Amino acid sequence: MNTVNPYFLHTLLEPITGLADDDDAVIQYRNLDPNDERWVRQVIRELIVPRARSMLHKLCERVKLAYKYYLSKQLSAEKDVRFDRVFNSILPPFDAPNDPRQFFVWIWEECFPGESYGLTDLENYTENPDINEPMRI
Repeated sequence: MNTVNPYFLHTLLEPITGLADDDDAVIQYRNLDPNDERWVRQVIRELIVPRARSMLHKLCERVKLAYKYYLSKQLSAEKDVRFDRVFNSILPPFDAPNDPRQFFVWIWEECFPGESYGLTDLENYTENPDINEPMRI
């Protein structure tokens, strides 16, 4: 049985976490259309991809597993993943797209190009929502 932790979804978002409280960042991104894939992917490439590339291997593997699991789970019969809550909880400097899950798909595609996030054996996973686990790696 594999264990996955939803708090690893936040790890790649660290570069934009809390920027809703940064006046300069809010001004910089105020005209960003969160549904414009081209511009959002550019922000991801500038801010989030460097974070992904700088992670320790063990942390990267845990983050990738969390993204694979939750992106796949949303496509399964269990559609209880609230990507809007994950997105809004980090207080980014721009609004969520109409489909917040799509933002996480774009993150996956930019950070891990050519890799599939699809998991077909979701029943072999358990969730461990330990908020401190990402900090222990």
